[in-house]
Amino acid sequence: MPRCSSFLIVIILLVGSLTSVGALTPRAQLGKIKGRVVDVNSARIFRADVLIVGEGLRWRMRTNSEGEFETSLPIGDYQFSVEAEGFRRFASQKFSIKSGKTQRFNIEMHMAQPELLVPASPDREFDFFCLLCCVAIAGKDARVPSNV
Repeated sequence: MPRCSSFLIVIILLVGSLTSVGALTPRAQLGKIKGRVVDVNSARIFRADVLIVGEGLRWRMRTNSEGEFETSLPIGDYQFSVEAEGFRRFASQKFSIKSGKTQRFNIEMHMAQPELLVPASPDREFDFFCLLCCVAIAGKDARVPSNV
């Protein structure tokens, strides 16, 4: 009889070790967020940085090759932001994750304004001369002479 009870204990331990920790967590306390990030032409933006913040949680991820992101979150209130090179930062309004529900977002990113950098020169007369040259060149026909 002692052999039988030892065998039974081993079986119970094996079955218990195969049960994942995730299965022991009550799924009713989680919800999901799903999003798709596109530009103004509906082209998907991949590898955009997504930051989700709420109630003691900061979660970073990137959009996949389809411009999508998805994760499970504990119930509560959150906000998220999306950043991608060449685009203005997007920031969401506050939203709630509810038990067993999915919050879906379609984010349209807008192009960032290009920064115009003008080199500074201590010689203002030279700067004015350069400006006049640029205006003159831009106004002329830029064809290359045929003898060159």
